[in-house]
Amino acid sequence: MIALFDLGFDGPTGFTCEALAWKDAKPWRGVDPKHRWLPIDGPEVDFYLEAAANPRATDAGAEPAPSMIALRHAPEPAFIFRHAVLAIAESPEAGLNGFALDPSHRITAVGRAHIDTAWEWPIREAKRKVARSWSTQLALMDTYPDYVFAASQPAQYAWMKESYPDVYSRIKKKVAEGQWEPVGAMWVEADCNLPSGESLVRQLLNGKRFFMREFGHETKVLWLPDVFGYPGNLPQLISEAGCDFFLTQKLSWNDTNKPEHHTFIWEGIDGTRIFTHFPPAGTYNGTFSPEDIERSIHNFKDGHSSGRSLYLFGWGDGGGGPQPEMIESAHRLGVEIGHASDFFEAASAEATGLATVAGELYFELHRGTYTSQARTKRLNRLAQQALREAEMWSVAAGGDYPSGELEGLWKTLLLNQFHDILPGSSIDWVYEETERDLSQVVETANAVSDRATAIIAGGGDRVAIFNSTSHPRGGAPPCGWAVVDKPPEVSSRSMENEFLRVEWNDGGLLTSIWDKKRAARS
Repeated sequence: MIALFDLGFDGPTGFTCEALAWKDAKPWRGVDPKHRWLPIDGPEVDFYLEAAANPRATDAGAEPAPSMIALRHAPEPAFIFRHAVLAIAESPEAGLNGFALDPSHRITAVGRAHIDTAWEWPIREAKRKVARSWSTQLALMDTYPDYVFAASQPAQYAWMKESYPDVYSRIKKKVAEGQWEPVGAMWVEADCNLPSGESLVRQLLNGKRFFMREFGHETKVLWLPDVFGYPGNLPQLISEAGCDFFLTQKLSWNDTNKPEHHTFIWEGIDGTRIFTHFPPAGTYNGTFSPEDIERSIHNFKDGHSSGRSLYLFGWGDGGGGPQPEMIESAHRLGVEIGHASDFFEAASAEATGLATVAGELYFELHRGTYTSQARTKRLNRLAQQALREAEMWSVAAGGDYPSGELEGLWKTLLLNQFHDILPGSSIDWVYEETERDLSQVVETANAVSDRATAIIAGGGDRVAIFNSTSHPRGGAPPCGWAVVDKPPEVSSRSMENEFLRVEWNDGGLLTSIWDKKRAARS
């Protein structure tokens, strides 16, 4: 038996009413307009739903389902199970499985639930969205042993580890069994235009290190399906981080020049070459509709060089990920559900005569991403500089290096470089929290620098000049410091240095000479 729920607010994916069902005091499954049912084990059952609605403010008339209004007002159960309508599910006829796709083009389907770390909801709600969608997918894996789900953004895994440990332990089990694939490489799916090169390196470092430490898994794919353009130096960073492959879907949204290739070699400004794939269905929220599958085959622009493409399916942004119907469709169509890493290994090995695309992959749609939310952009720059100096002077000072403190500050900065935060495309609520968090990063990093420079300067009356730039400045060498004698202190009636204090009267006559070394008046 199943229980079917209508929570209302049935709008676009991500702007609906979503709930997390708990069973035996543990997160169990997400409930949303795309995943309305829960299995019932026996004649009596208690469901506890933690629900949240996020309708778009510009949409008028959105209301909860009438039957759900009771949840607002009373602590007693909102529903009592009194009647069951039974249905028998018959297996499809064998003849329906005789359908076959074009064997010259092989599609690898990967389950996904793309969830923006912040966008038209704050980070705190994104955490709940992740718990709901990932719980649903874990349950789906138990039903379909061949099903594979891929999830990026180690920051979101860290949320589950901290706030939903039972969900996280189930994820680790499914990773070990091969049904859950960590993908991504970066800490979050970060904007790649505004962060410094060092920040992009730290995104890769922290992302890959988390996956390696938690799962023993080294991802070879930089997975950025939704980011607003990619600079020409990114292939070099990808390669140096130990990644061999790059995926995005975003450029299919270009409003003027559509991409000329779906599988190609991306060449960076230094000559680094990276095998790159754009899923030809043009979506990361595929539904396994006939149109999607047809587009995956006939829209593919590099059939002369490659016979494979990747298809990303599942509802994102709180939609719960793939539905059972999608997996059943894959089985009917004979589409392989597999690992993204296996696709890239096979596609790169088989491809011949691939085109080369050099330099920046520019995104021709979202505008104002270099200017919107200027305070956030300024704080990002200040935080990057403050962390650089905090690390530099802490190393120079010797002693105990504040690695834990600095790592926490870096992760806060990296989180707020997410591709809907830093470019300026999120709601105001997000920026209130981002500006608060980045201001704290700057303040704390500056305090770390102050402690370190005080140790370097030592005591006494001498002055240390610190220069964190890459060129000489103020008498100090690049990325170094210089110690100078303290300049004399002069007032209208006295002059003082480390040896003497001299005073005079209005007529210019000396009235006192104090010898500091002898502690006596001369």
